[in-house]
This record gives sequence, structure tokens and C-alpha cells, in this order.
Amino acid sequence: MKEAQLYLNQELSGIYNEPELQSIIRLILSHCTGLSYTGLIVNKNTTFSENQRDILKNYVSLLKSGMPVQYVLGETSFCNLTIAVGPEVLIPRPETEELVDWAVHILPTGAKVLDIGTGSGCIAIALKYLRPDGDVSACDISTKALTVAAENAKRNAVDVCFFQHDILTKTLPVSPLDLIISNPPYIPASEAGEMEAQVTNFEPGLALFVPDEDPLLFYQTIARQSLHVLSESGQLLVEVHRSYARECVKMLEREGFTDIELRKDIYGNERMIRAVKTIF
Repeated sequence: MKEAQLYLNQELSGIYNEPELQSIIRLILSHCTGLSYTGLIVNKNTTFSENQRDILKNYVSLLKSGMPVQYVLGETSFCNLTIAVGPEVLIPRPETEELVDWAVHILPTGAKVLDIGTGSGCIAIALKYLRPDGDVSACDISTKALTVAAENAKRNAVDVCFFQHDILTKTLPVSPLDLIISNPPYIPASEAGEMEAQVTNFEPGLALFVPDEDPLLFYQTIARQSLHVLSESGQLLVEVHRSYARECVKMLEREGFTDIELRKDIYGNERMIRAVKTIF
């Protein structure tokens, strides 16, 4: 174990800062050995097999190419669940865990939920896992993403109905719903140059970017369709770009939503919006 740790330190020290490097080394060693972080310490004198050494060399090669460690390992943690990820889907972020936590606490018993733009399925799967009383469905435009999502649902032993759907060209086929939740594409295309190469070179642009001239493209569409499929007092919960959060709130007000609440994420950015459908 010590030899493997030294090898990873030497090979990757110029790529990551020290805290990030140590976190990645723990992830790799844990994935390669099947041991928990505590297990790595207890078994620090374990000798790696030739096959494990070859796996480490492959991981190092991929990391040096700039590939995110989550894609290298083929999985990540989300709401304490293991979620498979690959270039077909975005890597779930901690901010999105906050969105799920908010949803868990506002869902009525037996709620019918739809996750729009599900990607890896992380939101829908976590919601069903944490609130098994709910009836959870999820859609995405990408059939490849839906394949990953279905595998993740199976891996985590939850029942989520996945279906292919393009929210921009088709109306939603499911109703009435108690909650629509979404983390849609929201980054203006012009911001791509400011982003880390790890993101732009490896994560799917289809799930990231929107036209500069229409940054609320998905929110406007989702809001209007939500009014037709949400039940009375049904709720819309979305993750948003921090620079367009206030603009999104105003749009939802214009569309007729009420009790709109804007929350900041753990980094202090305005990131999540809840809105309620009210019938007067």
C-alpha cells in the first residue's frame, strides 16, 4: 500500500494541489482494493498484485490526460449512493445534493415526482432511495444517458421509471405531478473558455451549455409545461446558474408561480429555486 501511495504521489503531484491529490489517491486506492478509508490505514502494509499495479498505471495515464477521476474510476458518490458515470453523463456536484435534500423535506407522502434531464439518474435515484414512498419518474433527451441511469437504479435497488423525452420539442406525457425537479443545462456557451479543461474536454456539452442569447431556455420551457402537469399546489424545484437566479425568479413570477423561494448553495451562490403552482 505504501509503495502504491508513493507511486501515485510521484506521478500526480504536478497535476493537483496537495489536498485534492490526497483525496484522489484515497479514492484510487480504495477503488483498487475495495477497502474503506479506514481499511486503507489498517492495511497499510498490504502488497499490491501485478494486476493491481497495472490498474494503477492505467489510472495514472488517464488522469494525466486530464480525465476527471470520477470518469477514470467509472463511479462517484452522491447522497451516500454509488453512481456510475461516464462521458455520456455529467458528474454529479455537491450543490445538487442540496437540491435533493430540499426536495426530500418538501415532498408530501406518496408524492408523484418527475426529474427532467436526469443524466446519470442521480437526482431521481437519490429521491426514491431517501423517500421510497414516492412515485419517481425521470426523462432525458439522451438514450445513452438513460442507459446509465437505468443501470444506476438497478445498482442502488430502487424503482424509477425512465423515458426518453426532449422537453424543448415535446409536451410532457405524465400528470398530475406533485413535484417537478430539474438540473437542466444552464451555462452560456461563451463561458466555456473560462471553465476547466477537465469539464469541457470530457463532460457532455449537451448537458452543460445553452445559447448566450437565451440562458433561461430550459427554465422557461419547463415552467410553462409544469403549469399544465403539476397538481394544485404542486411544486417546481430547479438548480440554476448563479448569475441568472434572480432573472429566473422574475420569469417564474411572470408565468404565474407563487411562494417562490431562492436559496444559496454551500458556497454562498444563489443556486436553487422552489416555486408553487397556485390556482386562483
